[in-house]
Amino acid sequence: MMRPVQPRLIACLLYVGVPATFGLLALLLGMDADWDLRNYHYYNAWALLTDRYQRDIAVAQIPTFYNPLLDVPYFLLAQVLSARGVAFVLGALHGLNFIVLACLAERLLTVANHWKRLGIAATVAGSGVCGAVALSEVGTVFYDNLLSLGLFCALLLGVHFWTSLIEQAWQRALPRAFAVGLPVGLAFGLKQTSVIYAVGLCLALLATLPATPGRRIVVTFCCGLGVLAGLAAGGGYWMWHLWHLYGNPLFPMFNQVFRSPWGLIDSYRDTQYLEGSSLRHLFYPLVFSFDSRQASEIVFRDFRILAGFCLLPMVGLARLLRPRDDFGRGLLHPGPAAFVLVTAAASYVVWLQLFALYRYITALEMLAPLLIVLSVGSFSRLDRARLPLAICLIGLLVVSTRPGTWIRVPFSEKAVEATVPPINDPATTIVLLAGHEPLSFLLPSFPAELRFLRIDSTFTNPDQTTVRFNDVMRSRIARHQGTILALFIPTERHDVITRLGDYGLQLSSAPCAAVTSPIGAAAYDLCPVERLAQ
Repeated sequence: MMRPVQPRLIACLLYVGVPATFGLLALLLGMDADWDLRNYHYYNAWALLTDRYQRDIAVAQIPTFYNPLLDVPYFLLAQVLSARGVAFVLGALHGLNFIVLACLAERLLTVANHWKRLGIAATVAGSGVCGAVALSEVGTVFYDNLLSLGLFCALLLGVHFWTSLIEQAWQRALPRAFAVGLPVGLAFGLKQTSVIYAVGLCLALLATLPATPGRRIVVTFCCGLGVLAGLAAGGGYWMWHLWHLYGNPLFPMFNQVFRSPWGLIDSYRDTQYLEGSSLRHLFYPLVFSFDSRQASEIVFRDFRILAGFCLLPMVGLARLLRPRDDFGRGLLHPGPAAFVLVTAAASYVVWLQLFALYRYITALEMLAPLLIVLSVGSFSRLDRARLPLAICLIGLLVVSTRPGTWIRVPFSEKAVEATVPPINDPATTIVLLAGHEPLSFLLPSFPAELRFLRIDSTFTNPDQTTVRFNDVMRSRIARHQGTILALFIPTERHDVITRLGDYGLQLSSAPCAAVTSPIGAAAYDLCPVERLAQ
């Protein structure tokens, strides 16, 4: 007689199969050639590993100063794997979100039937990882769909340790509270935009933990210490590096506070999506759900955030009007469910104040189907209609989803490669970069002895006389006795000529050489530069 298939076996097969499926999906979507990869993700890792910080100046524009630790694994993989291998790994990593989301859903549900609970968890997790922006990032280096693991792991730990945080002795509860904050703090350290989840997690713990006020404060404080520890592990070294070199641990961000002479007295924040009336911000999910360009660089359609935006206030209002109702009776663990819901709501509010760029809430997009189950499931009076209603709503969201598209190209042999002309005597040659087109991904293909200076970009500009970088570049160019070359995309040639003139330089009459790359926007010009006649 055959033994019945166990739910755990099916779960294990899903946990292997789903990441592999997303790895294959990354191969179908094509090779990543997005603007951010070409601008800084590849160069920053190379600069860290080869210590380029004293040789090059701001070649990746403002992102030159972003934490490069997150990009190092990609750079190393790109050296040993083919482009398809790198894409498969990135796609499979996205599939890890499915595993953590499914485990989180199983922990939150009180459904006794193992098969039914696994089915609900798999549905929630599967629909979550197939959100419009989540799918668009499969196989790319935006990492919003990978840093989401920091939030999901923190929520999973919080739910797993919930009883301990409430009841157990301090010596057991506090280390667990510390552990809850670690993964989201690590994500925050690796990419500063994850701060929204760190704040949301701590606020939710403080607001929903059913304990005395004193215990709630102490537990939340220890969770905050865990966030800081994760921040130190993921970003501590880089913050110290920026402080040591520029006097601003977040350089160039918030330089209106730190006032480093290496940048303008400016916040350097992208505020284009923060503009608009208070009414627009109040109904922002309604705005970007029907016009994604109001909150994103790409066109897509996804109503997951809008569904959460409508349901979560209803849950809060119901709790205020009927505080004695059994929250989620027979379907949910009420305390942990409230913790997850409030974390999402608080994170969204912080995001709306700081960024309002949709990509930065990709984790909430993936979490939204679970939030729908928790929200609808909290209305105990709906009884048996709760699950069918939630699943139907999730199904409508899935079929109405239209993923966005970033720049992708056919696969080449390597994920990042470039063909560069021979350089005579690279040790005495400076290459000047100008314009706003990403160029830094080309630089690791050049001889390592070269020096690269970005004389014009979103960060450096010769007209900014108070920025010390511009003085340093003027001095280096004035004292340089060897060859000077200019690297740029031909469409920006006029602007490059203008900027070279600001440094007393001009393009030589000698012919330019071509630099090409499978992920490049076009063939790039590498041109000899000469000094203007005095």
